[in-house]
Amino acid sequence: MELMERLRGEARVEILCPEPELLLNRCGAAGIPLREIRRLDALTLRAALPERALSALREQTERCRGELRLLSLRGGSRSRARLKARRTLLLALALTLALLLVSSLFVWEIEVRGCESLSRGQILRALADCGVEPGCFWPALDSDLVRSQMLTELPELGWMTVNVSGSRALVLVRERREKPEIYREEQAADLVAAAPGVIRETTVLQGHSLVQPGDAVLAGETLVSGSLESQTGSARAVRARGEIRADTWRELTAVCPLEMLRRRESGPSSSRFSLQFGKNRLKISDFPGKALDECDTIVHEYTLGIEGLFTLPVKLIREERRSMSPADTEAAREREMEEALLRRLEERIDGEILESSFSVGRTEGLLVVTLRAHCVENIAETKEYYP
Repeated sequence: MELMERLRGEARVEILCPEPELLLNRCGAAGIPLREIRRLDALTLRAALPERALSALREQTERCRGELRLLSLRGGSRSRARLKARRTLLLALALTLALLLVSSLFVWEIEVRGCESLSRGQILRALADCGVEPGCFWPALDSDLVRSQMLTELPELGWMTVNVSGSRALVLVRERREKPEIYREEQAADLVAAAPGVIRETTVLQGHSLVQPGDAVLAGETLVSGSLESQTGSARAVRARGEIRADTWRELTAVCPLEMLRRRESGPSSSRFSLQFGKNRLKISDFPGKALDECDTIVHEYTLGIEGLFTLPVKLIREERRSMSPADTEAAREREMEEALLRRLEERIDGEILESSFSVGRTEGLLVVTLRAHCVENIAETKEYYP
């Protein structure tokens, strides 16, 4: 009963009328259910009545040349408006949950972990060929089939798996490791020169040395033979071991376009924004002014969602344009190239660099830096053979 009264609504009013008794009689004749009537003074009444009878009371008050003032309104239209608003909110919430449920059945974000030699773009292109791309229906994916196709398309991979959680696909890959060099201890082998040079020192652990300190050798020339002569029988073959240190002269060259210099930010930056729905993009704003050739554009992507729970097929994209100018000079680039050549040489040789010099040239828009170095290194290289 109280709920029905609340839904019908109750109004509390104050009536200022020159003839209150006449107004009450007319309200009784018109069937207006006034209650809790209280007289404040000779001309003023306070009462309560259902909200639906408020317009009829206002009409009778005007006929009696009175004035009606609404003090409060409880329930009725306000309660219905609140219930309607709550119903709309509940429907919107239910619709949002339904959309999230449907959206969670599709992949909207792909993260790749574990790739080193392969680029992320190579793996994403291979996944797209296998059917794993933004917008794909992940319950229809066969993880075993995807793995087999990926390992066939990218032989550099040794293992991979795809885990989907909340519209987010996590791709874990492990690249194939090259097998270590395996050799048999009884396999015959010689030591040959890996580079030309002048022998400085020989240390032979097994085999027959064919060179002495001071000898000049060419690349590929045998330094220590694995064939040992025997005075009591035929020759026997062993695996030659040792270290042959020699003076070598190395030359490395690096080439770089003269205009390929590092750039730095030299002015104000500007941004433009757009929304991406799946594969479609909606532009929100544009760059102010005209685009300049000296500007670099950096793209920032923000995926809407909660990591680990769900991901929406909506991305906010901010493209930032920065005014850039060359930050490098030719002298600085030369120093960098010289340092890179030295590091490369140190990684290549099994020894040390005694002396080094650089020469710099410019031709056809190219900067050419050449390193010439005198090194002392172990030039012995194992070469197997079958006797």
